[in-house]
Amino acid sequence: MNTLYLILDFGVIIFPLLLSFDKKVNFVRLWKAVFGAIVLIGIPFLTHDYCFTAMGIWGFNSTYLTGIHITNLPIEEVLFFIVVPFACTFIYQCCIAYFSRFNYERFNIMIYSILVAYGLIVLLMGIGRWYSTMVAIVALGLLAFLIVKRKDYPLLPLAFFLSLIPFFGMNSILTGAMTLEPIVWYDNTENIAFRWGTIPAEDILYSLILVAGNILVFDWLKTRKISSNNFDEKK
Repeated sequence: MNTLYLILDFGVIIFPLLLSFDKKVNFVRLWKAVFGAIVLIGIPFLTHDYCFTAMGIWGFNSTYLTGIHITNLPIEEVLFFIVVPFACTFIYQCCIAYFSRFNYERFNIMIYSILVAYGLIVLLMGIGRWYSTMVAIVALGLLAFLIVKRKDYPLLPLAFFLSLIPFFGMNSILTGAMTLEPIVWYDNTENIAFRWGTIPAEDILYSLILVAGNILVFDWLKTRKISSNNFDEKK
């Protein structure tokens, strides 16, 4: 089925796209900031993806692809870095709209503690392996920043936690849970070879970097827009 990955991409974005017009969330008014973040974070991610694909650290099964490529990346993989950040940023904005009174302090400490421990385990077990080492180092650096700035982004851990639900669903299919062969394959000599079902352990840290990175840039762009609007109103 050469459209499976493409169908997964559309499946991820369809509900956030339609629900963007919900009056309480009103996500559509923030699309400029959303897509600005997608571009700014997508560039380094796609560059990294290009390099790791060229190195054979991971690759793609043509059986489930349309055959359209941008350099060495299937169009479906490029779309992944648009639809997933869009959906996860939507989750974050929903958290702001519906969970503003959420008692987050203990929850956030718990989530950050688990993620730091998880990152250290992946780093220690995967020293010298490209995927494990790089993703753990970047994730731990990001976590250090988030912990220091945790009061500025109180709902980010909740948004990431909720994003793990579609993450496990999509990534399970991509890594072969429902197909004869994985859509995305990994060279296990470059990771710790431990999997949650069919999902490499490192993918959780990878998802953290992608989701949190987009939310941080989205929040920055959103704040700039609000500040600019307030300035214009005072003129």
